[in-house]
Amino acid sequence: MLRIYKQITGIAFFITITVSAFGQSTNSPYSMYGVGEMGDTDFGRSKAMGGVATPLYSPFHLNPENPASYTALGMNSFILEIGATAKYLSLRAEDISYDEFNGNFSYLAIGFPITKWLKSGLGLMPLTSIGYDVMQQAEDEYDGNMVITNYRGEGGITNFYFDNSVQILKSLSVGFKLSYLFGPLLKNTISTSFNDNSSTSINRQDKANVSSFAYRGGLHFHKKLSEKIYTNIGVSYGFNSDLEATNRLFITNTVSRTNGSFVDTIADQVINVGVLEIPQSYSVGATVLIDRKIELGVDYSMSMWSTSNYFDDDPNFADAEKFAFGAEYIPEYSSLSFAKIVRYRVGTNFSKSYLTYEGEQLESYGFSFGLGIPLKRTQSVMNFAFGYKKRYLPSIEALTEHHYTFQLNMSLHAVWFKKRVWE
Repeated sequence: MLRIYKQITGIAFFITITVSAFGQSTNSPYSMYGVGEMGDTDFGRSKAMGGVATPLYSPFHLNPENPASYTALGMNSFILEIGATAKYLSLRAEDISYDEFNGNFSYLAIGFPITKWLKSGLGLMPLTSIGYDVMQQAEDEYDGNMVITNYRGEGGITNFYFDNSVQILKSLSVGFKLSYLFGPLLKNTISTSFNDNSSTSINRQDKANVSSFAYRGGLHFHKKLSEKIYTNIGVSYGFNSDLEATNRLFITNTVSRTNGSFVDTIADQVINVGVLEIPQSYSVGATVLIDRKIELGVDYSMSMWSTSNYFDDDPNFADAEKFAFGAEYIPEYSSLSFAKIVRYRVGTNFSKSYLTYEGEQLESYGFSFGLGIPLKRTQSVMNFAFGYKKRYLPSIEALTEHHYTFQLNMSLHAVWFKKRVWE
């Protein structure tokens, strides 16, 4: 019992550290719209396979994209997955270029059995990220004075989830995900106008502390079709739910002259508001495993953001969708040769964001590849994934983003409650 208590205490401590370590994981100007940039929820294996996730089914890796997948875990298995991501971002426009590098913890998750027929998981990962610092300079059309506006934002929404999966038939399992969404959305706009004798600055600060629940269900079908062919089919559905927050709006007007300055508070109020409605979403995918060597997968997902409002405004969101294709190759599954049991992975994806600009939907495409390296004398796996993504507006000469990412994932496997026999 003491050992179990120490393990649980250690996990709780690590979760606390991981929350504080998530930090700001984006520097994209596009994150100033809506609730920010949607987080990358792909774990190590999925990340290297281009984002194929819904149909994946493995006793060695967790798959929170489909809560029904946990039935793949062994009866005494305990899996801890930790992910860290390094990202190099290159922004390009007509006469502007910007390069940034950052790194953060990506996620922390555990999977474990409760009974022979019920398997569960807990995890922590970013749902959205906000991080931008943009300056706009223009001339006032009425009096010709110079106006400089600074837009700054940070924060994001974190997803703490609890998954449960039940085997209802030999080849069919169902699952349910309960998510608690929390975190600050901080947005600050400072607009300053100048003339010969003074300057006037309007400072608007919005801080919304999000605290809401979300729900998702899943189905997973897994069956051996022949001696050498095994198939997995996954489906998941996210229910629409209201994302609520406590929002503080603080607006000041500062006038500066040669003989001094004064500050006038225009607004200072705290209200409970509905940030937006998280729309219903679904994903469906399938993989085919051939001779325990090659697994080919396809995944499609859709989120119906066009029905959502943001702080009671119509932000012109669009339905987001993603196509992903991936493959994994193991030269010889049961070989004693290290080189033959390494998992080689590759994938590609095409997606449309929920964000629009001047009627155009933000799009992206990317590719990835990686390795899964089994750790000696264990069932644990170290996963590496390298990825590239280009994000752009198809018909508009605007900002283009190039993302280069490296993800390290540790899928650590342990055996719990195993009885030792002494002779």
